[in-house]
Amino acid sequence: MEDKLVTAGEFETGFEAELAKARLEEEGINAIVVGGELATHRGAVGPIRVELQVFEKDAQKAAQIMAAIEQANSSESDEQA
Repeated sequence: MEDKLVTAGEFETGFEAELAKARLEEEGINAIVVGGELATHRGAVGPIRVELQVFEKDAQKAAQIMAAIEQANSSESDEQA
């Protein structure tokens, strides 16, 4: 059975997507970044969202990890304000 890829998150930069990818891979989830190279040239072609994709079987766990990352980032922003 072939497992399909689904989008686990969207980012403005390839760097942000790569950080999230590393976090998912620490948890044993294989992930790929799609569009990171294009985002480097966004001025020439307009805004581009960089996608982080995972296998469908890992999507629920990835969503939980991504939510935890978002919550941690939000808490850091609140503390700095």
